[in-house]
Amino acid sequence: MKYTALNAEQLKGMLMAGAASLARHKEEINSLNVFPVPDGDTGTNMNLTMEAANREMNKDGVTTIKDVTDALSMGSLMGARGNSGVILSQIFRGFAKGLSEARSITPAVFANALQTGVETAYKAVIKPVEGTILTVAKSSARAAVRYARSGDFAVMMGHVLEEANRALANTPNMLPVLKEAGVVDAGGKGLCYILQGWLDYLEGRVSEQAELVVDSRRIPETRVDSDLEYVYCTEFIVTGDNLSEEVFRNHLAPLGDSLLVVGASGLIKVHIHTNNPGSVLEFALSQGKELQDIKIDNMRFQHNEVMSAPAEEEVQEPSQNGVIAVAAGSGLAEIFKSMGADYVVMGGQTMNPSTEDFLQAIDKVRARQIIILPNNGNVIMAAQQAAEVASLPVAVVPSKTIPQGFAALLNYSPDEQDLAKVAADMEAGMSGVKTGQVTFAVRDSVFEGKPIAEGNILGIADGKIVTVEDNVFATTVNLVNLMKDEDTEVITLFYGENVDQDEAEKIASHLAEAHPDCEIELHYGGQPLYFFIVAVE
Repeated sequence: MKYTALNAEQLKGMLMAGAASLARHKEEINSLNVFPVPDGDTGTNMNLTMEAANREMNKDGVTTIKDVTDALSMGSLMGARGNSGVILSQIFRGFAKGLSEARSITPAVFANALQTGVETAYKAVIKPVEGTILTVAKSSARAAVRYARSGDFAVMMGHVLEEANRALANTPNMLPVLKEAGVVDAGGKGLCYILQGWLDYLEGRVSEQAELVVDSRRIPETRVDSDLEYVYCTEFIVTGDNLSEEVFRNHLAPLGDSLLVVGASGLIKVHIHTNNPGSVLEFALSQGKELQDIKIDNMRFQHNEVMSAPAEEEVQEPSQNGVIAVAAGSGLAEIFKSMGADYVVMGGQTMNPSTEDFLQAIDKVRARQIIILPNNGNVIMAAQQAAEVASLPVAVVPSKTIPQGFAALLNYSPDEQDLAKVAADMEAGMSGVKTGQVTFAVRDSVFEGKPIAEGNILGIADGKIVTVEDNVFATTVNLVNLMKDEDTEVITLFYGENVDQDEAEKIASHLAEAHPDCEIELHYGGQPLYFFIVAVE
């Protein structure tokens, strides 16, 4: 079948075929960004982002081109996780915007929308790096514009995929770390698989139903106190012409709390805790044409958790500031809470939280404004994306490691009203700490001309491999020796889930003898992947 134009159903089928193609190859994509430490999650992050988009597109009532594009935009936005997933969501957000007003999608319209997607993604990244998914997307969009004049979608997409693969093959020449590892960019490879799925659909190699990928996992319900100011958790989607997120926020804000308004001009998703859901729905109908996916829960009768607070205890007023931290490991989570974090999102390396995970966490913290500590470089973009759409002021302190997060909390002012000042003070506090990590190599590789064998124990100082040994003891000791300088006063070790306490204490004792001028602290972190996380201050 020759496609000269796409309707809504065909567009949806093509998008889902791309998602299915990505899903089939996610482990291959994960393997590309393992260099050589176990951080290969690009395929997983991109796949989960696409699955979230699929869930939205597969809902009842998604029948027009605008419905499909709005669902694609919202779903990918809310499900985005990791840098690769967030960038992909921004590509789709711009792409959806470029298609939203089309009655019929011609190759020229489609190509221009791809170009809009690329421009949106580049704007979203503070410092765009070539040799990544951005480069592949840019080359793909240019090829689409060039070959759209053929009038045949399959012909255009064939050239698009060819150009995308050419750009992907060139990524090692643009990023030395890729060349050294002998791989191409993982995010770019993921995008190529999406484009391959699109072409497969256009050439009749897949069907819409066969390629449907929908994750059936449920997002945990919000845990709530039994003594509530607002009782009804109300969620719905409203469709209509020229809907304004700002109008909805301004009108609904006095009717409750935990307000979230996300969407586009023709479709808006609303979440609010209120005592009068009828008034909320009545206002929504006055602004739009139709309500979908209405969900109203009486939170007093949700049984996912029984709180032990006395019934007569008064509901506490929201605090001025609240802190959300990201950590993997029960020990690290407890330390964050003991230092003043209000909520810990479990995640980190290879387990990146999504935009929606952060929005749910924001919803659970009773504070007028929120500070997020991502504590991982691959989590920052999802946190920032959540901050942009949250219903209350949110600042993201760009902590890239667990020690940076702890150091930031030492400069936290719970009652300071100036959120920008709170964030700036916390960010300044991170500058005095150095981070070390002890982990294992998951593949043979070469780093700065030195061979690394699979299974070697690696010592990483502020992101750079500085020592390679065949056991944890030697690597940890060497790493600390290399990180310590004449100004060092405190060395803190957080041992992971795969380290015995006795072994951890032996290493700490050895370091205490070797560095009597420093205070050596040892704590259970319980983190996966890393035998030790080291803070040097």
